[in-house]
Amino acid sequence: MTAAVNDLSFKQIHHSKEEAIECIRQWMHVCKRIESRETTAVNEIYSVRLNSSAEIAPGYPLIDLIKEFKLKEEKSYFLHLLCNLPEPDDLSEETSEYFYFMDMKSLICAYAKEGFLISLETIEPFKECLINGKIGGEYISIKNISKMDHVNLYSQKLGIRFYQPNPKHGKTSYIGAKGRYVNPMDLSDEEAQNLLNLAIEINGILYGKLHGNYYCFRRHINNCYHGYKNNDLDSNIRCKIDIGNWE
Repeated sequence: MTAAVNDLSFKQIHHSKEEAIECIRQWMHVCKRIESRETTAVNEIYSVRLNSSAEIAPGYPLIDLIKEFKLKEEKSYFLHLLCNLPEPDDLSEETSEYFYFMDMKSLICAYAKEGFLISLETIEPFKECLINGKIGGEYISIKNISKMDHVNLYSQKLGIRFYQPNPKHGKTSYIGAKGRYVNPMDLSDEEAQNLLNLAIEINGILYGKLHGNYYCFRRHINNCYHGYKNNDLDSNIRCKIDIGNWE
């Protein structure tokens, strides 16, 4: 799934420096969530080079925002988003379509038409969960993320997985009422969630490995999963799991 920075949202300006700072922090927070391991359906965020010298508020260039970040990590991440996000290899004016919005046009927005745009909330349309415009004369809507509410709204499409423990799988194994062996789940909820974020899919089931043990995660509703330890997997499945760097 493609995610791209909405460059059109940076061509508008905020009413004040304070408003710009608040919105940039929100945008950075959203980008960090999209780039995290939680969003398993998105590999990375694409972007064209943003004009860092352009005003983000009257008399206030975008690059000057770096002075507002006190922590080194914040400054580094801000610069990463401005300078280090990759541009799609096949993006060019000769071969790519434009997305037309209001009196503006964008190649990168058209590139993300089947995926997501990540927008700065400079004007009202960029605060919505869908951005409407035209590509090739056809009206389309592109999914938009500008706040954490949008991340939650699109959590399933973004591949965000939620771990929900099943009471059937306790800390130890046991024989159930029907005489069946019930596998245990001996991880804490936090450990299970972290492992679920990294789990790989094999034949419709998610698998992970921690502390030398193998774990299965099964979806029970939407993007919610329960899990259990299972060291009795077939050797071919264990081999596929072992390829990953779990520890």
